[in-house]
Amino acid sequence: MNPHKRTRKSISGVLSNSQSRSVDIPHHSPSSTSPSKIHKIKKGNSKKRSIATRGRGPPVTICSLPDDVLLDIFEFCLPDTVDRARAWPKLVHVCQSWRYLVFASPLRLNLRLLCTNRTPARKTMDVWPPLPIEIQYFSVDLRVDDNVIAALEHPNRVHSIFLGGISIPLERLVAVMQEPFPAMEALTLQVEGPGRTVPALPKTFLRGSAPHLRSLTLDGIAFPALPRLLLSSDYLVDLTLDRIPQNGYISPETMARSLSALTRLVNLSIKFISSTSRPHLTNRRPPPLSRAVLPALTNFNFCGVSEYLEDLMAQINAPLLRAARITFFNQLVFDIRQLPRLIGHAPTLMTYDTAEIHFYTDCIVVVFSSMTFNDFLTFQISCRGVDWQISSMAQLCNQLSGSFIISSIETLYIQEIQGMTLEDVMDGTPWLELFHPFTAVRTLYISHPMQSHVASALRGLSGELAMQVLPALETLRVPGYQGSGSERHDMWPFIIARQRSNHPVVVQTKGMSS
Repeated sequence: MNPHKRTRKSISGVLSNSQSRSVDIPHHSPSSTSPSKIHKIKKGNSKKRSIATRGRGPPVTICSLPDDVLLDIFEFCLPDTVDRARAWPKLVHVCQSWRYLVFASPLRLNLRLLCTNRTPARKTMDVWPPLPIEIQYFSVDLRVDDNVIAALEHPNRVHSIFLGGISIPLERLVAVMQEPFPAMEALTLQVEGPGRTVPALPKTFLRGSAPHLRSLTLDGIAFPALPRLLLSSDYLVDLTLDRIPQNGYISPETMARSLSALTRLVNLSIKFISSTSRPHLTNRRPPPLSRAVLPALTNFNFCGVSEYLEDLMAQINAPLLRAARITFFNQLVFDIRQLPRLIGHAPTLMTYDTAEIHFYTDCIVVVFSSMTFNDFLTFQISCRGVDWQISSMAQLCNQLSGSFIISSIETLYIQEIQGMTLEDVMDGTPWLELFHPFTAVRTLYISHPMQSHVASALRGLSGELAMQVLPALETLRVPGYQGSGSERHDMWPFIIARQRSNHPVVVQTKGMSS
């Protein structure tokens, strides 16, 4: 075995077992002497021992390796993930020389001090060298947990902060984070429990500056002064604003202006906690002549009302956008006219060929995707009742009618999620409205629980009407469909009408799966 490989293996053992101390490493592979001969060598016979080791040189230990070689091995064995902060302290407990070597190379080994729920930071912070600090706390009660505050009292050293499940109030957190954290690259603040009223972070939080911040997540946190902080965060790559409470509302215009400074932003998520966070109708303005460009944005998530998304999309361009997940609250009217324009500037997102419509108990989802690329666009509408879900999705899809998003869809899936209750749909009109924009669909798949609903809408079509719905349809995949149990749920009249119009549809009922 290669001696360097065996050294790496030995050090990996040290990292996984803190009680390991030192390991002797042979200089060459023992292949020159067979195992049977070595087995016959007795410890007390120095002559035979010299024969067995002839030509192999003296044994080499890890500690006899040059420092540069040791550092290379340390760097190779230490994990690249957040577990590195947990792994490297085991090295300094092996021997004094390793301790000196590790502490003398903090930048090369990317050393961090990890502070967690189990770390007595108030007592031990001064024991270690002044290394960058990673703070990871879960279920934090800031009223009694003094260790979090002790770690935050070193703002110049804090590299990342994750505080999950924070118990309110936040006064102690706000008080200790009034100063800038110039070295901080990641910040996550998550309030415990959904729907809780949380006091807003003041504009003095971080003194409005985070020059090296690369990742920012605020979950359930109100921060009206966020735009000011974003204007100073030139290196921001990931921005996640989840469960934005009402007192944390930021208008689309202000949000667009603050995003315009984030030229490195790759992932953006804006999710409101309720539909009450919406633009005022009297304050809505026409789209500006110039738009903010987000040149690196590739992933976008949104949850809120369509008016907010529409006003925001009217003010930004994202030429590299590859994936978007849009969730709307239940509302009577949807307005998404600006969305095709935004996605239309991203050439990689112009090749959708598949659409999947999924029915859930409390929402309906449509996913536009491509068989060639990984790009996708997802819409989710939070509402109950199949009839209401179909009507809402039909309204949304018809607003996309004629756009590249729907015009190239050739395969359409209609699927019900197991466990939901399907009430009988008396009126088939919403289904026909839903199918109307899908003029290029050649294959329609309908899961078994949804077949009776679709059949009740299609069976009444005849003559030219049968050709107006899904005019390019060639294959109908209906696994397990019988068609004769109920006249009202029989879609064969539609099939026959297409046959007579010289546009036959092949029906596949066996061997089909979702």
